[in-house]
Amino acid sequence: MPSIKKIYSKNKINHLFNFFKSKDLIFIGQICFLIGICLLPSALPISVFFLLISIFLSLVKNCNKFFEDKWNIYLLILSLLMVISYVYKVFTVDNEDIVHLIRGSWIDLFNWLPLFLAFYSFQAYLANSKQRILFCKALLIGSIPVIFSCITQKWFNWYGPYSTFFGLITWFQKPFENPESGITGLFNNPNYTSYWLSTILPFAFFVLIKNKSKKYKNLIYLINSFLIFYLLILTSSRNGLFSISISTLLVFSSKIIFSIISLAFAALIFISLFKSLLPIYVIEIIDSVIPTKLLNKFFSIAEFNLNYLHRYDTYKNTILFIIQKPFFGWGAFTFTILYFSKSQIALTTHTHNIFLEVTYNYGIFASLLFTIFILKLLYESYKIIKIKNIIGTDNINKFWLTSSVCSIIFHLNDMPYYDGKINLLFWILLSGLKCIINENRKLNIKKVSAG
Repeated sequence: MPSIKKIYSKNKINHLFNFFKSKDLIFIGQICFLIGICLLPSALPISVFFLLISIFLSLVKNCNKFFEDKWNIYLLILSLLMVISYVYKVFTVDNEDIVHLIRGSWIDLFNWLPLFLAFYSFQAYLANSKQRILFCKALLIGSIPVIFSCITQKWFNWYGPYSTFFGLITWFQKPFENPESGITGLFNNPNYTSYWLSTILPFAFFVLIKNKSKKYKNLIYLINSFLIFYLLILTSSRNGLFSISISTLLVFSSKIIFSIISLAFAALIFISLFKSLLPIYVIEIIDSVIPTKLLNKFFSIAEFNLNYLHRYDTYKNTILFIIQKPFFGWGAFTFTILYFSKSQIALTTHTHNIFLEVTYNYGIFASLLFTIFILKLLYESYKIIKIKNIIGTDNINKFWLTSSVCSIIFHLNDMPYYDGKINLLFWILLSGLKCIINENRKLNIKKVSAG
């Protein structure tokens, strides 16, 4: 006959098991997820702590469903290909100059494999439109420090770095090296800031449109949207403007927001081409409002020469490297030394294109699977959103897709992915696209059952 102590222990274990299987678990995870999103841009280590709790709770609740989803199988195979690629390179490396880099490239796997798991886990907190709207609001609240840091850096000359928690939390706010430097805010690089602002801008438009009938709230959201867009220009990043213009074109078509952005984009090109013909006082006003660096970048369009573009040279050499080792790639961290040996240009640490990056690091098979995964997510969610728009549905999904497309387009000409804040946001957006597909499938099943 079992002792009272054993029965008590067994009941305690069953109670814990039932708790971890209850709906309360996802509720707790949802709170941790939203806290993590609010802290994501400004306090990454604390944000990761809360996001890890949300991931753990989601996995405990839904681990038995992991292999039922074909999308997870894709990522599982991709993970296997990346690990095989790394192991193969370690045992076959024949270049003494990069052998130590290849052996240390296992660290790069942490930029991918844990986030594949996060892609599945975060779906529990983005499963429906209400949850995605909560994420949208949390992201905009969390981005207030980004806006604050950009404003104080640009107009109040607050220069960092400012750090706390033994340097784990750092706001860079770099001093401007020259008058043409773009703002960085709390990020380390103006392109990272540009990525963040261009990615959250569609969500700022969403809350603006959603609250257009509420006078005072609408004014606050209008100011917020304007600040995000204007600060995006002050980053002096063409990538941000290109990505937000193309993504809004794809999703909004001829809507007002696309027209505004397109006009602003066209105005920048016009000013850059004909600036010298304008009166001096007009030029002075333009220089005080629009960063000179950005104008100079657009002015270079008039003197376009492909052979002098650094990106073109980077892509060309990357493709040549890939041809040499197409199946398993060269490995992370090797690009700098190989590119320098080829072009004598230092400090080029990556390929500046996410699909080329995966191909160069892990081979063509991994890259093909990754590319198909991304394109399939975009295509299936776009089809759903397009159908919903035809029948008059207007919700967060359209803006979510805009932000996701913007994020991916940005990664076609740069690699901000290696910033922890950005790769988390990147995979959360992809997770949301998957939830749009799942939600539509569930609605169709209900309709069929009802019929």
